[in-house]
Amino acid sequence: MTPAAFALIALLPGTDPAPAHDVLLEVGSAPAVRVRLKIELGGSPLAKLDADAKRTREALKGKPGASALDNLMPEGSLFRAEALTATSPHPAALSRAIFRALDKDKDGKLSADELAHAEKVLLNRFDLDDDECISPLELVPDLQTVVPEKRATPRTVRATVVPVEGKADIEQTVKLGRDASYWRGKIGGTWVEIHARPGLPTEKPVVPKALAAGREETKAAFEKIARGVVSLTAVPGPVGLFDLLDADRDGQLSVAELRRAKTVLVDAASTDTGVSLVIVSGIAKPPAVPLIRTFTREAGPQWFRAMDRNGDGFVSVREFLGTPEQFRKLDRDGDGLLSAEEAEKVEKP
Repeated sequence: MTPAAFALIALLPGTDPAPAHDVLLEVGSAPAVRVRLKIELGGSPLAKLDADAKRTREALKGKPGASALDNLMPEGSLFRAEALTATSPHPAALSRAIFRALDKDKDGKLSADELAHAEKVLLNRFDLDDDECISPLELVPDLQTVVPEKRATPRTVRATVVPVEGKADIEQTVKLGRDASYWRGKIGGTWVEIHARPGLPTEKPVVPKALAAGREETKAAFEKIARGVVSLTAVPGPVGLFDLLDADRDGQLSVAELRRAKTVLVDAASTDTGVSLVIVSGIAKPPAVPLIRTFTREAGPQWFRAMDRNGDGFVSVREFLGTPEQFRKLDRDGDGLLSAEEAEKVEKP
């Protein structure tokens, strides 16, 4: 099978190919797999962003707080990789709840017609507190007492960024944008899923404690570089339907995420996958999430955060306190939701 057959998203004709990033994937006792990824973020190859970040990192070496930049770019690149030991709590139980709600004809498949109205179906059935957000406990009220299903999946997974060399077992081109991408196949006897998550607005990156007062130069560099980071997280076992929808990995399903169900869940299947690779823009957070929402986002101007009553990072028509006409003017992409980015443009000339 040729590398082209594995491409998640092909680059547009005439554009320069994105530089490669090799990830050495070790699953249990199976032979290591070399995955070659060519990543674009915001239309630019990741390595182009690396150049400025690397210069900044080198210029600040030896200064107070410089270790925070080393941790942010562990291999000297904006591409990060790490392995986790578990997915979200009880993925099988959450997947069943979502699947049963959407599989209206009970044929064991999710058709385009069934997924076309997924947002409305899931909110009507599971949004018990009417906050336009679905938590794991709303999907499965007795989730805390559910006995986890036993799965024959490897317990040890390692994912490390290594120098690009020789021939890779699989090559993927990933363009992070509004749409999610998915690939699944068997590599050297190991089932692998690769999920490229859409780039959703995220809150300001958490600044390490090492960058306290008096280290403003390093702190400013950290915040700037963090915006260009791309994270790959290796998770043992299959990614459940909840994980597929939870694009920002905060453990809650917002309206924006539910709307993507019609494309994200098209090829979804609960399989005995050896490992799932999840690629997202930003610094990935562990998916050990609260079963109910216990936080609010800090993105956007103050008026935006005040209107965002459910703290999902968006302001819906119902949350908006202005007129319908004002909402339509602010909603530049016409998706029925105000993002933090759209709100910030209001205060700019």
